Amino acid sequence: MALSIGVSIGSKILVGGHLLVVKNLVHPNLIVISVDRGEDIVISDKANTEILPGVEVFSGIGMGGGGNRLAFTAPKSIRISRVEDDRR
Repeated sequence: MALSIGVSIGSKILVGGHLLVVKNLVHPNLIVISVDRGEDIVISDKANTEILPGVEVFSGIGMGGGGNRLAFTAPKSIRISRVEDDRR
């Protein structure tokens, strides 16, 4: 089962100690990310994309058509968590 996280432009997610940043939302099923400030990676709903060894991601929309989401599949040993915005 995949872990699904709602995202917007600028969202940050830690994946096994690596920083994933959402750079662009082309449309709900096409999301551009980078990992550790590397090259852009286009994530779609058509196929899983391996972003790190053992970590795959695909895109989608939330229930009822609301919100952009990234869905991750990874071993349970790899921690995946949202990085909260520290601006107050």
